[in-house]
Amino acid sequence: MPACCAGRATRISPDRQSPAPDGYIRDSGGVCVPEHGRADRANARDAASPVFPSLVRLLLDQLDEGVLLLDRDDRIRLWNRAYHEMLDIPREMFVDGGVIAPLIRHLAERGDYGPGDPAALADGIAAAVRARTAAQGERQMANGSIIAAQWIPLDGGWFLFRLRDVTGERNASRFKDELIATVSHELRTPLTVISGALALLRAGTAAGEAHSGELIEVAHKNSERLARLVNDLLDIDKLQSGAPDFRFEPNEMGVLLTAAVEQNRPYADGLGIALALELPDRPVTAEVDRDRLLQVMSNLLSNAAKFSVVGSRVRVRLTPGTADLRISVIDKGRGMSEEFRRRLFTRFAQENRSSEHGQIGTGLGLAICKSIVEGHGGQIHVDTQEGVGTIFHVDLPFRQSPAG
Repeated sequence: MPACCAGRATRISPDRQSPAPDGYIRDSGGVCVPEHGRADRANARDAASPVFPSLVRLLLDQLDEGVLLLDRDDRIRLWNRAYHEMLDIPREMFVDGGVIAPLIRHLAERGDYGPGDPAALADGIAAAVRARTAAQGERQMANGSIIAAQWIPLDGGWFLFRLRDVTGERNASRFKDELIATVSHELRTPLTVISGALALLRAGTAAGEAHSGELIEVAHKNSERLARLVNDLLDIDKLQSGAPDFRFEPNEMGVLLTAAVEQNRPYADGLGIALALELPDRPVTAEVDRDRLLQVMSNLLSNAAKFSVVGSRVRVRLTPGTADLRISVIDKGRGMSEEFRRRLFTRFAQENRSSEHGQIGTGLGLAICKSIVEGHGGQIHVDTQEGVGTIFHVDLPFRQSPAG
């Protein structure tokens, strides 16, 4: 018995309540109510009043969790908006007093119950429901969300289906695992190199003294690599926690992109890659956070140069549209596999091969780009083909909404 019903209590049985025409039963599915003399009868009368079903509907539709309640005859007596939205099921399939079988068949035919004959799968699920089998599990939906489901038998043969969106929890858990793996490798590797170089210098051996300049350079490069990783970790955490403070101001995009190209030209020149900028005839102005957008361009340009062959050219193209603009970063590098393209913008995403120039990244740059672009109300996407090249497109609105 729930704690709220400690002491003498009576249970309003769902079996004694008639269903309301709006799809909600006239009590809360077997809620315990305190017994205080004649209060039981008063509570029962309140539950039977026409106002009560509307209140139940209002309350249930405020829940983040999805609920669906079956009576002893496997007929739908109660549901809320979150339930059919989480499962992406048409609202029309939920009918007060309707049997659950069509809904089960719909999910089986859609493939929600896994591979196999949909009719056989639906029969198996229906049998488990009739047997009032308690169960729980998780399923990833087509939109990427992860839904945890529970089947809960209730008194009187009633059956409750409960859904919870656990996407955030699972992503946080995965991020923790990825962070541990990254720290153990990405941090340990340069630290080991730095420690080794410093040990040789400290020992004062002939080999160390002869190559002191090289050892100092190795230690310096690896310390920079450590700094990049720590800064990226702090940046992605701030961006994806909803804490970033964007400063949107009108910017002439040709001027901004010129600055981005010039800032990254020394890096590209060092790899033997040329950078070219293609601008429209007329100025294009948009409300952006200049520093954050320069950060996006630095990531895209350095990646394009890193994965291009010596002597090739990376182009930056600005194309204004009616309501938004497009920035394209185009390279003729080796492209990327379809498998990697699908996880390209996730944290720590790296393909299992080094760049054309042996450069090593943190795997956080494109996730940072995605967060910044989406913070502008824009989108970032990629066209790529192995052996041909890659184009990153950044689409941004000219104006920010008042909320932005």
